[in-house]
Amino acid sequence: MLELQENIAKVQSATTSLRRSLVDSAVREYFATLDLIGSPAAGDFTAAEGRAYAVLKQELLAAGSIALVNGATPIDDDGVALVALSFDSIARPLRTPGPAGTAQTRPMTLGLAGAAGAVGGMMLGGALMRLAYDMRDLGLALGGPIGALLAVLLMCGTARVRLLTRVLPWLFVRPKAMRGASRSEHEKAVRAAVEQWVDWAIPMLAVLCMNRMGLPQPQTDRDKALKRLGKLIYSLHQSTPASLPVVAHELIQEAKNSGFEGIEGQPAFAQVGPQEKEIMIWSTDLQSKYETFGHITDGDRVTVERPAVVFGGRIVQRGLVRKVRDR
Repeated sequence: MLELQENIAKVQSATTSLRRSLVDSAVREYFATLDLIGSPAAGDFTAAEGRAYAVLKQELLAAGSIALVNGATPIDDDGVALVALSFDSIARPLRTPGPAGTAQTRPMTLGLAGAAGAVGGMMLGGALMRLAYDMRDLGLALGGPIGALLAVLLMCGTARVRLLTRVLPWLFVRPKAMRGASRSEHEKAVRAAVEQWVDWAIPMLAVLCMNRMGLPQPQTDRDKALKRLGKLIYSLHQSTPASLPVVAHELIQEAKNSGFEGIEGQPAFAQVGPQEKEIMIWSTDLQSKYETFGHITDGDRVTVERPAVVFGGRIVQRGLVRKVRDR
């Protein structure tokens, strides 16, 4: 557990610039989507959220980003696809908060509210000042501006109450675009939500990369052949002199079945008398299969001193040939 925490801490430190880039790209895509819409509605904010989420996953699950999370160690295409598929199956969606308020009071509504507030303020102020100080004119002078100010502030505050904007839609208007303080506040909220998602996603991706390193790799044909031949080699090592030919035959036959080439026919130990070496005519096409001992040119007769090791049609180790010297 402690080792896992240390690895995640290292990943967090190494991916500082990556996390900043992811957040900037997602926020930019979010508001670029909204800017294309004249008057964003609730569904438009959801679409912008989806676009930002898509950009986050696209950049985070790129081969370069996964390699950086994996300790700057590149991963092959199959590994990248496996990590991306695993992450996509457990990834939580991006959730961004909606704007604090998307309605504004209509100018006509503000004008009428100011006029009504001024009239009401003059009447109320004049009456109060007349009763208190017998100064009706002063009440009229102060009551009008104060009443208009209070009425306008009241209408602006009402625009923030979503219930009233739904019940009285004719008093309010939706802004054509997010500007000024409204956009700034919403951008801060969106950026905070994206940062929280990235702070969750990076450690999760690091855990997936570490788990992938611990998974058993699929066996290749060579691995399977090595396993089968290894068992027979140990059997050969423990065989008695009488059973050596039998175990050796089994080993050779298993090598043939596994894909090794060039071991056809009877082995030398099963033949009576010395075995003659293979003789062939040298050509440059054989350089990929054999090494040469000494100077050999095209057309020379050569003997095979050591056969090439061929497995599955591929040359694992080149053989050795020597030029035949005429006596």
